[in-house]
Amino acid sequence: MTTEPSDSADSAGSVGFTADLFASDGRLKAIPRRPARRTALLDHLAVTLFEPARAYTEREVNEALKTVHDDFPALRRHLVTGGQLTRTKDGAAYRRQQPTGPLAGATPTAP
Repeated sequence: MTTEPSDSADSAGSVGFTADLFASDGRLKAIPRRPARRTALLDHLAVTLFEPARAYTEREVNEALKTVHDDFPALRRHLVTGGQLTRTKDGAAYRRQQPTGPLAGATPTAP
């Protein structure tokens, strides 16, 4: 997994917070190591790449994530464990989730 060489900002939740993570071509330079920056990035990716009410196959999730970074399996795993996406037990479908409070980072269960 590629990690970000340095994480200088410590505020989460804004596009400005994640803007420096992307190269001029729109691709992610690296996956941040710091949890707050990684969470902000994952929130940004979930909102920009996935519609909230739509079910996605694993292939569709991979294709969307490939547009921003080569290590799409790590991004997919972070999105699921971070609570931005849920996955059915059989792995057949993924859905974007809305954060629901202090447990938003817990491992989600798909309906």
